[in-house]
Amino acid sequence: MTASATVNAQQNSEQQRVFNEMPRHYVCQRTYAPMKIDGHDSEEAWRKVSWTADFIDIEGAKKPSPAYRTRTKMLWDDDYLYVFAELEEPHVWGTLRQRDTIIYIDNDFEMFLDPDGSAHEYFEIEVNALNTVMDLFMPRAYRSGGRAMLHWDVQGLQTAVHVKAP
Repeated sequence: MTASATVNAQQNSEQQRVFNEMPRHYVCQRTYAPMKIDGHDSEEAWRKVSWTADFIDIEGAKKPSPAYRTRTKMLWDDDYLYVFAELEEPHVWGTLRQRDTIIYIDNDFEMFLDPDGSAHEYFEIEVNALNTVMDLFMPRAYRSGGRAMLHWDVQGLQTAVHVKAP
């Protein structure tokens, strides 16, 4: 029993360490123009905002740079947070079509919204190449014993996916 507790403590300590680096940040600009949710960034408001830095592994410099680029642009207005994500991937695929299916086994884009930065009471939204959505609420992080509340849905969520032909 003591050995098991020691192993768990080491694993939790190791998992916690992964998230101790200072996260990157991005200043999300306000838009006054209505935005179309169509998977394109052709509106003028999108052309005026900058991209985030290219995404890296959650473990930072300890891991190799991703082989393909992922980046986003974000805007907000009185009603919505708009996120435009660009993912480079030579083999785009998806199989899952039912909402709230455990979707990360497909190619997907995942967004974690943690308003107070506590890793408690945060939201997760995942969208695959077929525009299938999995959204959930986490009362606390998995590493702290949290369990996903899959029955929770983002009210008014709109998504669109556009896959460019090769």
